[in-house]
Amino acid sequence: MDSDSDYQPETDVDSSDDEVWELIDSSDDSDEENIPPNSTLNATQPNVNYGYDVLDTMPEAPASFLPERVPGIQLDQVRTRDSAKQFFRAIDFFKLYFTMDIVLQICQYTNTYATEHGLQKPSVFQSWYELSPDEFYRFCGLIMYAGIVQVPNIERFWSTKSLYNGLWARAFMSRDRFKAIMCFIKVSNPLTEDPNDKLCKVRMLTTYIRMKCIKLYQPHQNVSIDERMVRNKGKYAFRQYIRDKPTKWGMKLWILADSLSGYTYDFDIYLGKQQDNGPFGLAYGVVMKLTKSISRQGYRLFFDNFYTSVQLLKDLWFIGIGACGTVLRTRKGFPNAIKDVKNFEKKSKRGDMRWIRDGQLLTVQWRDNKTISLMSTIHDANDSVTAKRRTKTNGQFENLTVNQPTIVHDYNKYMGGVDKSDQLINKYNVLRKTNKYWKTIFFHMLDIARVNSYILFQDWRDKNKDVPELNRPTRYGQLNFTEELIRELGDIGIDDPVPIASKPSVHFKHAMDPQFMDKRGNCKLCYSNEKIVRRTSVKCKVCDVFLCFQKERNCLSQYHKLL
Repeated sequence: MDSDSDYQPETDVDSSDDEVWELIDSSDDSDEENIPPNSTLNATQPNVNYGYDVLDTMPEAPASFLPERVPGIQLDQVRTRDSAKQFFRAIDFFKLYFTMDIVLQICQYTNTYATEHGLQKPSVFQSWYELSPDEFYRFCGLIMYAGIVQVPNIERFWSTKSLYNGLWARAFMSRDRFKAIMCFIKVSNPLTEDPNDKLCKVRMLTTYIRMKCIKLYQPHQNVSIDERMVRNKGKYAFRQYIRDKPTKWGMKLWILADSLSGYTYDFDIYLGKQQDNGPFGLAYGVVMKLTKSISRQGYRLFFDNFYTSVQLLKDLWFIGIGACGTVLRTRKGFPNAIKDVKNFEKKSKRGDMRWIRDGQLLTVQWRDNKTISLMSTIHDANDSVTAKRRTKTNGQFENLTVNQPTIVHDYNKYMGGVDKSDQLINKYNVLRKTNKYWKTIFFHMLDIARVNSYILFQDWRDKNKDVPELNRPTRYGQLNFTEELIRELGDIGIDDPVPIASKPSVHFKHAMDPQFMDKRGNCKLCYSNEKIVRRTSVKCKVCDVFLCFQKERNCLSQYHKLL
């Protein structure tokens, strides 16, 4: 942004969402326009070069870094109702992702679902009333509160026993209300769900959050791609099991993250082998899809050996993205001349390297504890740094200083963008145990919004140091931000006393016990208010009256409210 100090947005953004939805509607998952003509390897195999002193000449220098927007937070296009307001609070940034537009839709879908299916769960539905946006935000705050305060089970948050005194869950809502919202919450429109889409129950939300992530931030030059496992053991078509991961069961997400900040810039949920991955396989298709919005801007992309291939690196170069990654020696196109690692390790010592250049593509093997192989289109074989290693010689440990190719140094430095993002999310994640895959994704969208909001907030503070309302303690970290966000979502003052009772939201004359009857009767509320006879089969057994219970007319709830 050219002039951050002149921009005065408001917390409650709405009109900017029209642009996001237009982007969603116009987006095309097809990668055809990004797939360049097939590139071919040189007919003759290039020579193997040993050491750092053999001159390496890169045919073409990497493209200059010319991003479409200034790296960092992007609020210049956010239009608000009142331009006199500024972004000062944590909740202002969280609402950039969970905007009033998307929250109103979630509330509408939740209320419709509760109206249509409430009688299937009468114990929960008997005190149900419509979910409002303010209450949805309090619900999000309570979920986040449960992420930083651990108790054996959710019931304990409202316990009056001595060991649990001082918990703040009742400041957000009552226990029964929380259970009711968890039971009936819906983040998609059942009328428009595509049965052929495995993510139909959450597609609208994930698409919206993804587009918001892209719109509100411009990554710095170095970015990385990796997978993320989100824990869920429910039964669904795209459940994954990865033995070597800390989270073995769950769903897998492909993540493109800023290596500097850990900001989740783009993501895609893996739906299994059945999805169309294009002519060059899954890894190629994932990278090409996630890099659409950063092509032809001089970005440097880092990934591990699952993604690295000769075809991918050359095609990324074709669309203006330099890339670097570790590579397996069994990968198609890997130089035959350096596949024999055993002989190289016998004749070399720690810190030695050998390399081959094939046009723009550089392949490097470096001897550390073991030999590692990397490919890059942005590095020079002559560039190196020093690295310290601790080794055991003749029974004694000693510190060694060895040469390390810059390609290895940069990979170690910039590959961790997704890991940094994972660490921020998992530190205080809001994930609740559930067998419904879409609820797990909903919780994860809250986590992405929370962590990205924190990164935006810190960037905004750094760019507006002269604004007193943005002053925070010197060591203001993610936990401080999350605590501030929770208080603001729950409308809790920093010095408020511990609540001794839950806040009442809506009062009822008495309890409800709605049931479908074999016979029909006249709706009491319709007749008393409008003198209209409407027949209905729903009867409240407590009140002993018939009441309309339909999507367009919910006399059942209206009758029991104290107006």
